[in-house]
Amino acid sequence: MNKSINKDTSVETLRGFAIVLVVIGHVIGSGADGGMKVEEDSFLRYFYFTFQYLRMPLFTVISGWVYALRPATKTNLLDFNVKKIRRLLLPLLFVGGTYYILQSIIPGTNFSYELKDIWRLLVYPYTFYWYLQSLFLVFIVISVLDAGAKLNSFKNWIVFFILSLVFLFVRDAFIPESSANVYGYKGAMYLLPFFAIGVGIKRFKQQFDNKYFVWANAIVLIAGLIFQQLVGVNVIDYDLSNSSGVGLLIGVAGVMVCLRIHFTIKSMVWIGGYAYTIFLFHSFGTSGGRILLNKVGIESTPVVFAVSLFMGLFLPIIAEEILDHFSLTRLLFLGRAFKMPTPQKRHTFKLNFISNK
Repeated sequence: MNKSINKDTSVETLRGFAIVLVVIGHVIGSGADGGMKVEEDSFLRYFYFTFQYLRMPLFTVISGWVYALRPATKTNLLDFNVKKIRRLLLPLLFVGGTYYILQSIIPGTNFSYELKDIWRLLVYPYTFYWYLQSLFLVFIVISVLDAGAKLNSFKNWIVFFILSLVFLFVRDAFIPESSANVYGYKGAMYLLPFFAIGVGIKRFKQQFDNKYFVWANAIVLIAGLIFQQLVGVNVIDYDLSNSSGVGLLIGVAGVMVCLRIHFTIKSMVWIGGYAYTIFLFHSFGTSGGRILLNKVGIESTPVVFAVSLFMGLFLPIIAEEILDHFSLTRLLFLGRAFKMPTPQKRHTFKLNFISNK
């Protein structure tokens, strides 16, 4: 396990909630052809809709916050990004590759791909593993800027944050959706503003803790959520998306509010410590649980949801406990250093998500 650094159990609590929301989202599925294939008018679809603009933004802003604990510098820039290759891209290839193969050969999966196209993992986004490619690009951008001391002032941070929003607008307005999304650069443009927020909250605490700023964000968030619900029940005709005006506003205001709410829930802190591994392996559990239940004739929505969620959360934890004990598997499947972990008590408070070790 990673050693805790400047641990903040409130952030770990949020990370626990964030990964639970991510897993729930993948259990339900983003549409009628994914996950449990729930109907558009079901409660589960409503739940997915309500949190869809907060799940990945919250996950990403926490990554930015954690990065700011030990940012890249001019002297460690190369080593920093080599470690990111290990931490992000090796699991992308080995965990993502394993999942790709299983989807190709196991009956009952929602999507199946030709084994001959597995090389695409090296170039293009694949299912939710797009996040790893895109986050790697974000780390490169931020680390280069930090190595040049370009984000050390609040003024510079504001300029960069505004530019990241401009880049996102340019993506949506001028880059065709059909154009090749080489190495997930489109996803990186979406994640960049949220990662920047995480860095800013950690680095410029005084500005972000201003009570008027916090209340303004809370008001914007509430207004955005109300607007979203009105769109959801067809009272307002508006095309919502993650990067649309309102969707983006909910995400930006929401993550800022969440990082200002300080509370600790031990169970979420514990789950948060496994967040990265859960992200990597959760679909093995969610898909496996659903397929196994369907094979034995169990199709009850509450049962399938509960079992899939349980397996999506706890199968990865078991996998980490096993894989972390072998040098090669901890390197290839967890992205950790090629060495045996130092013996220590398990299940301690950790900040191990995308950290350098």
